Amino acid sequence: MIFISGTKDIRLENTAVAIGKFDGLHKGHQSLINKINSYKSSGMTSVVLTFNYHPYSMINGKEPVLVYTSEERRILAERLGVDILIEYPFTEETAHMEAADFIREVLIGHLGARHIVVGEDFRFGRERRGNTDLLMGMSLPLGYNAHICPKVRAILPEDFNGSESGDSTEISATLIRRAISMGRIELANEMLGMPFTIIGAVAHGREIGRTIGMPTANLEPESAKLLPPNGVYASTCVINRREYPSVTNVGMNPTVADQQNRRVETFIYGFDGNIYGRQIEVRLYHFQRAEQKFESVDALKAQMHRDMGMALEYLQDAGIVK
Repeated sequence: MIFISGTKDIRLENTAVAIGKFDGLHKGHQSLINKINSYKSSGMTSVVLTFNYHPYSMINGKEPVLVYTSEERRILAERLGVDILIEYPFTEETAHMEAADFIREVLIGHLGARHIVVGEDFRFGRERRGNTDLLMGMSLPLGYNAHICPKVRAILPEDFNGSESGDSTEISATLIRRAISMGRIELANEMLGMPFTIIGAVAHGREIGRTIGMPTANLEPESAKLLPPNGVYASTCVINRREYPSVTNVGMNPTVADQQNRRVETFIYGFDGNIYGRQIEVRLYHFQRAEQKFESVDALKAQMHRDMGMALEYLQDAGIVK
């Protein structure tokens, strides 16, 4: 996959372009990606167009809270079969561009779009005045095909969204962020259509786990990365494309550490190798318990063994690992 970020100097031809924020690459986003990928059979190049700076962050001046970082989104988009991922610069000029000009100059002029795919609530251009009606209306004179994908819906628990039993709700990044923030990992995964993952390079820690026979792989996510509540999670860890059962602690590790930054520490079952500095992927599946401070390292070790046993049981019962 080709990744283009931070430049407007793009020249493509014969493309099928999906447009959106694509935070989460959830089932709704995947419907757009499946559509642009379907045009490959007619010689088109599939392109996902998003932004290298979250639009609402520029407006309200706050750092975004993202389901997936730019690097994670790139890895997952490639996994979904996207040919080119573009993080278009969201500058003041971009924010004030009229919607019709964006279609003519960017989508047609720079990206060579022959097919444009968006969700039914898509808004774009200056003051978000552009919509699907404009996109459809300009398709004939400019010679492109516009495809509007309906929202993907899911039946969510009553205690999560307050709907009546059996009612469906539109899947959105907002709902997914809420589920992750509540520790409702299974629900988030259902809406994502894939496990919620944390990808990064393994950093050196205090190596307390190694001294008690349970070494952990430590990740220090970006500040914008959304993490679930502090606690212990049944997980798997992908190293060199092989998936291992694991158990993950999200938080401060209060028994043996005094750092203020939250980190992700994973004990990988059945793996014993040096992975410092190497990229791994931690997939979360189930919240097991809240993080706590133990009276001794021995007490922590005993609990870590119990946590791994519970994680293995969950992963095996769910058919995630054998």
